[in-house]
Amino acid sequence: MIALSVVIATYNRADRLTACLDALGAQTICGGGAQDEFEVVVVVDGSSDGTLDLLASYGATFPLRVVAQKNAGQPAALNRGVEEARGRFCLLMDDDVVARPELLAEHLKAQRETAGALAAGRLSIDVPKRAGWFVRRFAAEWADHYARLDSGEKRLTSSSCYGGNLSFPRAAFLAVGGFALDLPRGYDVELAHRLIAFGLSPLYLPHAEGAQDERKTARQLLRDQENAGGSLVAIYRRNRSTLPMGGLTDFHRAGRVSIALRRLLLALNVPAAALGGTGRMLDRLTRGRWYRFVRQYAFWRGVRRAATAEEWSGLTGSVTILLYHAVAPAGETASRFVVGGAEFAWQMRWLALGGYRVVSLGSYVRDRREHRLTPGRSVIITFDDGYADNGAVAAPILDAQHFTATIFLVTDRVGDANRWDVEGVLAGRPILSWDEIRDLERAGLEFAPHGRSHRAMTDLSDEELSDEIGGAWETLKQEVAHPVPVLAFPFGLHDPSARNASGRAGLVAACTATPGRTTLRTPLDVLPRFEIKGTTSRLDFRLAVWFGGNRAG
Repeated sequence: MIALSVVIATYNRADRLTACLDALGAQTICGGGAQDEFEVVVVVDGSSDGTLDLLASYGATFPLRVVAQKNAGQPAALNRGVEEARGRFCLLMDDDVVARPELLAEHLKAQRETAGALAAGRLSIDVPKRAGWFVRRFAAEWADHYARLDSGEKRLTSSSCYGGNLSFPRAAFLAVGGFALDLPRGYDVELAHRLIAFGLSPLYLPHAEGAQDERKTARQLLRDQENAGGSLVAIYRRNRSTLPMGGLTDFHRAGRVSIALRRLLLALNVPAAALGGTGRMLDRLTRGRWYRFVRQYAFWRGVRRAATAEEWSGLTGSVTILLYHAVAPAGETASRFVVGGAEFAWQMRWLALGGYRVVSLGSYVRDRREHRLTPGRSVIITFDDGYADNGAVAAPILDAQHFTATIFLVTDRVGDANRWDVEGVLAGRPILSWDEIRDLERAGLEFAPHGRSHRAMTDLSDEELSDEIGGAWETLKQEVAHPVPVLAFPFGLHDPSARNASGRAGLVAACTATPGRTTLRTPLDVLPRFEIKGTTSRLDFRLAVWFGGNRAG
């Protein structure tokens, strides 16, 4: 009885297909009369190079079935092959992969022991001796990827489940509908995501190794990268949960110079091949950084072509979170923690005239958790402590611009005053009452916890952290209609214990007082904020919003 069906889609690669089949005939699984445990299904996808004649005369030592169809593309060919397969498990192999002797045995063993997994074998790359610098760097990067999987430094995810050496239960493949037929690239990654969602566990098989005979040029590899970028956009539109896979959240992973150069080249629409065809010496001088830049540039060029303007803004832009404390009423002098009311009004008008989108912290965190894209040039306004002037002075200014804001409350001091500072302009400053807070919430402002008593959270026990954070959150849930499950660390101080306690209390994000821009790669439990002080100049305010610099103040 057939246990494993090896499915190969081929198009005009008769020579490499022969090497592929020869290697399958030399598998360890073929010994001891066990060859009937597997079959090979070859789908000839409109080949015109004599592949069908080759297969008709090929002396296979294993069950070999040939399916011929008009050229419909690799995904359609593989779907047809799995439909025709008779094995309980299927193994997809590319026609240019030469299997090491243990490959089939390793896949079959893994499938039997797990009763069905999404198992990815190791793939090495053989390139021609005269391959150019870019192709050689590509092969080296590929080898590094598998070395990290081998060492356990990297875990297997759907984005690493390449269809050239991949097995799964046939029933699961059919249940999820097989490969999507409208993606130019990344259809194996998209299938892997659906199979994992279906319930298969990803499993890396380091000893199920195959060697790929890679003959693509730098131009072809870069075209693959562009197609991969475009395909990931299409995949994301179908299923938002795929956003973290494959690099769509990595635009800001590079350094500032690389990002600026990438933006410039994209604006000029420079072909990736123009960068990949040259640069050998530059790549050597930069120790491979030029290769990575060119490959990533090709990827993002594909993303830009496929994405809408709003998607592109959300993928490549950033969000600025502003931090205020008190806003001075008429007659009070601005100071370190107190922004003048007139100056605050100017700042809000400047944001409005500049076309910035002010979004709520709650909506931003929901977008991140649900993998929605918040457009770039978005600004979030927050206030710490909950001073009465946030309602009396700041709220009307915000309302005039139709802006919202989030106020972090010290819940044990609501209706009282700042008792944690013994000196300074904030000491004894009145804090909003619960009635005022509920009125402001109905007017469109948000409220979130800032601890029960404004204690620094870096020197507290787990029990104290639970009381300080969880107690504040429970009070807030009782007092307001729509509390925001985001903590602001008092004084901006935090450590792993404080962050863990926040999560245990049911909060899904936390804000610091560390300046910086928020991107798709920013962890939700350490969101940076720019503190806007009463001494912040208008130039520094602009720079904070424009560039994410650290000059504010």
